[in-house]
Amino acid sequence: MKAILTYTTMIDGKAVEQTRLFDTTKAKKICDVKNGFNNKVQEIYITDKGVVFLYTTTGKGKLEVADQKSVKEWIGENEPDKYIKFFGEVEEG
Repeated sequence: MKAILTYTTMIDGKAVEQTRLFDTTKAKKICDVKNGFNNKVQEIYITDKGVVFLYTTTGKGKLEVADQKSVKEWIGENEPDKYIKFFGEVEEG
């Protein structure tokens, strides 16, 4: 699935809007997100430039750029091995 999306990111302390093409066939899939019934509802991807985005698999299907911090936290809590694979080693607590 492809979509051209606009999102806001911080560059040198300033909020900047970016418009980019996101494509699930070119990005790397990090993991699936499942609901309480163990049904897949989203897939999390990362682009070669390091932008994380979501593909909602329910309904018509939809791509959206995620809040980068929140999604990384979710991956760290739910898929720690994949967090390390895509974002690097972290110090043990």
